[in-house]
Amino acid sequence: MNEILQKLNKACDYKYDFLKIYEVIYDKNSNLCTFTFLYPLSHSDMTAEDRTELEKLLKSTLSLNANVKVKFKKSFLDDILIHREIANFFTNEKKSLAPYIFDDNIILSTDNENVNIKIKLNQDIFAMINDLELKNEMLAYLNEKFIAQFSIDIEENEEKIPNFIDAPDLESNSKNKVDRYEVEILKKIVGSEINPKPEYIKNNKKPKSMVILAGKISNIVKKTFKIKKGKKAGEDKAFYTFMLDDGDKIDCIYFCSKTNEKVMDSLQDDMFLLCFGDINVGLSGNNTYYIKKISWAQRKEMQTQTVENQACDYSNHIPVVIPEKIELTAQTFLFDKKINYNDNVKGKSVVVFDIETTGLNFEEDEITELGAVKIVDGVIKEKFSTFVKPSKPIPLEVQNLTHITNEMVKNAPSIKDVIYDFKQFSENCLLCGHNVIGFDLKFIKKAGEKFGLYFKNQVIDTLVLARSSSLRLPNYKLGTIVTALGLSLEGAHRAYNDALATAQVFLELSKVRK
Repeated sequence: MNEILQKLNKACDYKYDFLKIYEVIYDKNSNLCTFTFLYPLSHSDMTAEDRTELEKLLKSTLSLNANVKVKFKKSFLDDILIHREIANFFTNEKKSLAPYIFDDNIILSTDNENVNIKIKLNQDIFAMINDLELKNEMLAYLNEKFIAQFSIDIEENEEKIPNFIDAPDLESNSKNKVDRYEVEILKKIVGSEINPKPEYIKNNKKPKSMVILAGKISNIVKKTFKIKKGKKAGEDKAFYTFMLDDGDKIDCIYFCSKTNEKVMDSLQDDMFLLCFGDINVGLSGNNTYYIKKISWAQRKEMQTQTVENQACDYSNHIPVVIPEKIELTAQTFLFDKKINYNDNVKGKSVVVFDIETTGLNFEEDEITELGAVKIVDGVIKEKFSTFVKPSKPIPLEVQNLTHITNEMVKNAPSIKDVIYDFKQFSENCLLCGHNVIGFDLKFIKKAGEKFGLYFKNQVIDTLVLARSSSLRLPNYKLGTIVTALGLSLEGAHRAYNDALATAQVFLELSKVRK
């Protein structure tokens, strides 16, 4: 466009140097090239003679074989037009920012042909953008649409943006009924409580505000960036990205305050979360769920399905691991007073377990020991403990760590028999362990699937509970937590001992404190 104007101005001794090319359209069928020129609001209207002269100049200067037609368009600096073009710029050129641009975010001031544009962005988006790059792109776009001297200021929204927004009333008599399902909240993670009725991800393919979704998370990644402007310029700000999956998937992002980093760091793949936030076009250009509130939850339909699926036929199986009763007198020190537990414990049966293995890879390595205790309504009732014979020798470095030798497991039952017994022991129970989601559960599920046994129990991880508790520890290893809570752990790296210690940690962290 600039080259055409330069040639044109040179040919007519800069008689029309105030013009700007708005658009050029070529119609192949009629062999017609139409030039639309912008001229300033302050200039007198263009004449028919001007049109005729420009058509001749364009055809000769550009050596066009097509017919030429010239149109004129006055550059009105109307607020509505400028607002519309700014909206078009973000919609067409900056899709990732478009959901954050509203008329209220744009303040215009005009003085003849000078236009100042002030854009206010919310604090998270403002902190991440390169405002110089955005200004330059926007100026180039507007200069093609208007004849004016534009200046652009991009500022952080001065209003305090709430971290959490209350969910809408899901029982309202809306004309557009939304398909939802029931979940049960186990623990609030970020923000106030969410109405536990999420929608299905598959029904949310377009931008939408105040959406409740739920599902298993995966690929959770913590990232940080430097805040570029404002009161917190130069500080690091964290945000977390992950995938939420309820059968369909959506990318998620949560901008995190420093006070919530600890609990967000405790999240692990396969946790079932209930979330509240907005769906917008993300910085990647794809639909992204911008999360404001998070709770740890379980899906009620899944819980019912678990009980049904666990009704396995054990009629032909001869048990090899017989659970032992644990006398209440052996744990009176835990229950010398009436203790009030939260809903993780109250009225529930929980199997807390731990395993030892030949290595860390659940796809290749094998279980060598399985230990567990059963808690019923806050009381440790039963013990399950056995060695397991692996198909390959235990590596020496693993023997040194666990103190489980090849000699100790040579006459142990096979994993097939043990996993059948453990399935029966844990039937209709919650499963619990320390770092159980990231390690133990993967081995248990893999072992069960080989023999058609599927562990779909609800899972509680004491690593997550500890990290989201009031404990402030240098690390969250089981031994560190046990010491901090004034409990005891004897014979670490042996399955039953670790399971018993984990059970005590679970009960301690599940107490309701005034």
